[in-house]
Amino acid sequence: MLLGNQSQANYANFQVTANASVSSSFELICMLHERLIQELENVRYAIEHKDLEMKAKASQKSIDILVGLDASLDLSTAESLIQNIHALYEHGIATVFEASKEMKPELIEKLIAVMTDLKEGWEGAMEWVDETHS
Repeated sequence: MLLGNQSQANYANFQVTANASVSSSFELICMLHERLIQELENVRYAIEHKDLEMKAKASQKSIDILVGLDASLDLSTAESLIQNIHALYEHGIATVFEASKEMKPELIEKLIAVMTDLKEGWEGAMEWVDETHS
């Protein structure tokens, strides 16, 4: 895991904040992906407009969300899907760092596409779970 105990605390903070309006862990994960994509859009915009303060805040929020999402994964399983999602989150963290440091909005654009696909996958899993439990 890229980050340790702090990632667990970040995820717990996201859970507590969101629990009042979210009825399942899938909904929480989908909501966090939506927020992540919004923050990544903010990072891209800030880089393009050289707004360093906005870039710093949006980058930190993006990383916090990615850390929280990663901490929600059960990495003790050998399940390749979980390991692949973990790798995507770690890649996302590294990409936000690099794009922010190097002022490269195109890196954020590619990350937005990946995280949008991942969000759609989580939404599909949520629908499947809802259908099988109805």
